[in-house]
Amino acid sequence: MKIVAELLTRLDDTMRVVKGQLAEMDGEQLDALVALLTPRPPIGSAEMVLTIPALRETEARNRAKR
Repeated sequence: MKIVAELLTRLDDTMRVVKGQLAEMDGEQLDALVALLTPRPPIGSAEMVLTIPALRETEARNRAKR
C-alpha cells in the first residue's frame, strides 16, 4: 500500500505541473497540442492522461470567451 500511495502522490504532483503548463500555453499552442494527441486514446494510457486536461483547458477557455 505504501508504494501505491507514493505513486498516486507522484501522479497528482505531475498532473498539477501538467495543468499549470497547459494554463500557460497560448491558444495556438494548446490547439496544436490537442491536434497532435490521439483522438481516442486507449483507456489508462499516457495519451489519455494528457488529453483529458488539455481538452478541459480548451473547454474552459471557450466558456470564458462567451
